[in-house]
Amino acid sequence: MTTDSYVLKTVPLRFRGADMRLELSHALFSSNDIDAGSKLLLKAVAKAADAAAVASILDIGSGVGVLGIACALGYPGSALSVRDRDALACAFSARNAKINKLKPETVETALFLEGLTGKDFDLVLCNVPAKAGPPVLDRFFRELPGIVSARGLAALVVVNTIAEAAQASLTAAGVEPIVAEQSKGHTVFIVRREGRAAFMEEPDAFEGYARGLAKTERGPGSSRRSNYRHRGYWGLPEFDTPSFATVLAMELVEAGASGLLARRACVINPGSGRLPCFIRSRLGAFVELCGRDVLALKASAANLAINGQTGPLENGTAAMPAIPPACAAVAWPDSLPEASYDLVAEYADVTPRVDSFEASWLAARRLLKLGGSYVAVMTSADFDRFEKRKPKGFSKLREKKKKGWTAGLWRLESVDK
Repeated sequence: MTTDSYVLKTVPLRFRGADMRLELSHALFSSNDIDAGSKLLLKAVAKAADAAAVASILDIGSGVGVLGIACALGYPGSALSVRDRDALACAFSARNAKINKLKPETVETALFLEGLTGKDFDLVLCNVPAKAGPPVLDRFFRELPGIVSARGLAALVVVNTIAEAAQASLTAAGVEPIVAEQSKGHTVFIVRREGRAAFMEEPDAFEGYARGLAKTERGPGSSRRSNYRHRGYWGLPEFDTPSFATVLAMELVEAGASGLLARRACVINPGSGRLPCFIRSRLGAFVELCGRDVLALKASAANLAINGQTGPLENGTAAMPAIPPACAAVAWPDSLPEASYDLVAEYADVTPRVDSFEASWLAARRLLKLGGSYVAVMTSADFDRFEKRKPKGFSKLREKKKKGWTAGLWRLESVDK
């Protein structure tokens, strides 16, 4: 995977006398300029942080790395760690760090405080994603003080619609947050350790993302094997009903099921796992996952487990950290084994100004066994352009449309380059 094609523009930033350049992307938050919330947070940090006390920095939900890189340059000699649930965001954070001659100690694809048991930092930064879901954010705010060092602080910026809830959660955690900066759209809180015990991650921490209990869902077709089990998760779509895109993809898998012997399948960009679970139930295949979003990978793997998938295949792909053992999962298709899958299904990742269609076709051709099937779903406006990039070797079997979405089913007939 290369980040070059995702770069949109480069913008300057100055913090505490340090000048830097940061590359932005249409595929990530705040693609046209550094967002107002980040600027407000940096203003608050410049006033509140004691430069002599900042030896370690953690940027949670780093995006392209704005907050962490600015503070690492503004407080020279500090050790920087960054994390984000999006592997592309982590790649951009690393890229921007290199541009600005920084080498982070860690760049991790992870959820909020995942894996931070016993660790603490002098400066913790987070531009809080409001859409993560109330229970998830409440837990994050309550646990956050535990990763702040005795001399350090955490600086959080939230949109004003959740500022009251954020303050209530922090207060309930036994700390008194300081409102450091406020604007029409954002509020910055400064939080200190205040005697809180060190953070200890609970074994079932991922349960906090779940929305209710697993339910049996009916897939297309008359076979009872079309039914699958699914559980929704905060921060992911389709928690209660499948989208039109998912229904189309399932219908094409069902259409090809009679002639498809699928021992091993892969779903790219699996969301909360409806399509992987349907494939598992309908075809009995071992389903592997690929996608940038670690939350989607973890949710899909957990849903596959409740559909009876246990243990990775022999010779399976290396699992990403913290992915349940019922599934093998990676961030990028080029990390998956060549000519290994009977079925590849993909929710196309369409990003403005990024030509990903050819990469999708080439990945499908590389991953499929000869005679294997490829299902791709996207908006109808994108489908024609997508199909025009189809390389030799694929024959089209089916196409279906629904409410502005189109899905196609192809078979790999040859592997001539």
